[in-house]
Amino acid sequence: MGLISIEKPTKNKFIPIYYQIANLLRRKIEQGELEPGDKLPNEMDLAKMFDVSRVTLRQALSLLEEDDLLVRERRNGTFVKKTINNPKTIHLTGIIWEDDSGQETRRVISVENVPCTPSIANFFNLSTGDEITRIHRLRMMGKKPYCHVMNYLPKELAKKVSHSDIRRSTMLKILKEKIRIPVGKIHQTFEARTADSELARHLRIGIMDPVLYVETFIFGENGDPLEYSQIYYRGNQHKYNIELLTNGEMV
Repeated sequence: MGLISIEKPTKNKFIPIYYQIANLLRRKIEQGELEPGDKLPNEMDLAKMFDVSRVTLRQALSLLEEDDLLVRERRNGTFVKKTINNPKTIHLTGIIWEDDSGQETRRVISVENVPCTPSIANFFNLSTGDEITRIHRLRMMGKKPYCHVMNYLPKELAKKVSHSDIRRSTMLKILKEKIRIPVGKIHQTFEARTADSELARHLRIGIMDPVLYVETFIFGENGDPLEYSQIYYRGNQHKYNIELLTNGEMV
């Protein structure tokens, strides 16, 4: 592994420094900058990179170790775990998070082919480093951004998506109504997170402000992977309500 880019934590009386460092490293693992099996710099060097004490750094590493993202080997160092376990989830049946009320606009930041991270490659049955199309957008309410969206599509499928469509519609609606692909299973996870500098800049919020992270996997009726998305919502503008019947089914 080469040198990793380090974003330093900020002074925030509500969020401890060690927790900020854990979240910054977590993002690097999830985005593929730190890959399974990679060895982290030693504690002294890593503490210098973040400009913190080794005690604070160890607290951050302990959090990631508890979350099954890192493994520490005596005399060998700290490594990204080779097999990342998904967190325990509650399975719900019902409407997915895909608002398209028509009261919002979409700002397209970029459409480009990028190399697959290990996790994205695994979903699309590709090899790490193979190219995939990434569509980067902001969803706006008036002039205020409230949602940061990264959609990933196989390159051949992405060629069928027009620029005008991605300015107007959700990706699910484009797949179903514009390209007319039969959509099968959709899997989503929801997680409370904090904003890094990039998210803070796009959403016009503070670094380490709360955000709601929604990860979506869309499959075709035949089970083939169609689309993967990473969406961050401003934490101060969203609330998710779930209503269950007594038999456990969602209304």
